[in-house]
Amino acid sequence: MKCPNCGKEIPEGHMYCDDCGTEINIVPDFEPEVENEINISLSGLADELNKDARKKLLRKEKIQNFFIILKAHWKVAAIGVASVVGLVLFVGFLASYNDRSSNYYMGLAENSKAAGNMDQAIVYLKRGMAENPGNSELVFRLSDYYMEAEMPDEAVETLKTITTSDRFADDIVITAYEGIISIYKQTGEFNKITEVLSDTDNEIVSALRAKYVPGSPIMLPESGTYEGIVQIKIITSDNQNNPIYYTVNGDEPNTDSILYEGEIAIETDGEYNIKAICVNDYGIFSPVTECNYVLEKGAPVAPEIMEPSGDYNQNTMIVAVAEQGYTIFYTTDGSDPTMESKQYISPITMPVGTSHFKFATFDQDGNSSEIVERDYHLVFTRLVSTEQAVNSLVSTLVRLDILLDTSGKVRGVEGHNEYIYNSEIEIQGAGEYYVIIENHVSNDGKSTPTGLMYAVNTHDGTVNRLGYDSSGKYTLITISNR
Repeated sequence: MKCPNCGKEIPEGHMYCDDCGTEINIVPDFEPEVENEINISLSGLADELNKDARKKLLRKEKIQNFFIILKAHWKVAAIGVASVVGLVLFVGFLASYNDRSSNYYMGLAENSKAAGNMDQAIVYLKRGMAENPGNSELVFRLSDYYMEAEMPDEAVETLKTITTSDRFADDIVITAYEGIISIYKQTGEFNKITEVLSDTDNEIVSALRAKYVPGSPIMLPESGTYEGIVQIKIITSDNQNNPIYYTVNGDEPNTDSILYEGEIAIETDGEYNIKAICVNDYGIFSPVTECNYVLEKGAPVAPEIMEPSGDYNQNTMIVAVAEQGYTIFYTTDGSDPTMESKQYISPITMPVGTSHFKFATFDQDGNSSEIVERDYHLVFTRLVSTEQAVNSLVSTLVRLDILLDTSGKVRGVEGHNEYIYNSEIEIQGAGEYYVIIENHVSNDGKSTPTGLMYAVNTHDGTVNRLGYDSSGKYTLITISNR
């Protein structure tokens, strides 16, 4: 060894230069940071216990003891010892930095976790993954740490480094997928399980999908445009009888949606978006089945009127029939039916005489069918002759004390009244009548019309006063009933 001052050779074992007297420092002063690095490296080396764990532990203890002695006597150590120390330090650093296996990082992570520093533990595991990309144990450990730290998204992404790689064996990949499924079940994100297992070209995914994900429900009929009421049926596709949930407003279905218990009836015009899912015993949703329906009911079907137009001579009931869910309205005054017209509830008694009906079907939205018209002429068989009609009128007037007797004598008036058959008329909705005119005959035989007219029903002899309405049509004023 040469003197650092004058360059002369220094004999082995000398502490001073024989020529210039310079003191020889065999080992340089240690800085605190250097000592720290040495201790950390030795500690990491000691944690790296694999198959030769005992040998390395013994090695660490010897090195540490060596440094204790070396630090105590560093100024008097021999040059040969310094060389050995340098070699040991080099070996220690080399072992610390070049032999960092997965166990090394997991050991550091466990120590940090035990000390309450989960963030540092995660950092160690991420470093370990970067240096050991093919080690699945680091991946699973990091995913567990993320879950303990309540970071499920990061836990899933960590496991996906296995599922998206081709460097791992199938059993490791399956374990990673099942880990992801377990996380999503814990977080309640069942729809994401379906997304993860959606790769139809992956054999592993296909096997897991058959195990965990129920089949999509089937909706009948298919999407399309329909007229009238549509009955929608939803069934499972895998014969598992899993419960089905659906929405009709375009929202994504879940277990808070409508539970399918029977056919869905669409009755009102419009567009409908129906989505449905199955939910299995794992609580996992099937892929969503979606159908779009356009309902164009159009005009309701016109009612069917059982009695055709025509002449009738006996009591007849008018029967009208419409499809279920629709209402029939009708008129008899010639106007078109509306929802404000008379509602058909039960068979209608056909009016005597001539009548004109208009019928129409309405839906709940006020849409009307085509109008069906019927004309009826009901005239009963004449059971009363004209002579009987006159006699019935006179008898009625006597009974009402309008006449004193059947000769037509009127109290307090000279002469008498006579009643003469004039014609036959038909009054709409009332039937056929004989028109009888009243005349007053004075004592000299002069006959003068009184202006009164009577109508006697040709079928039953009912007597009525005959008048006119504002439009000039005949009206009946009942004065007696038989």
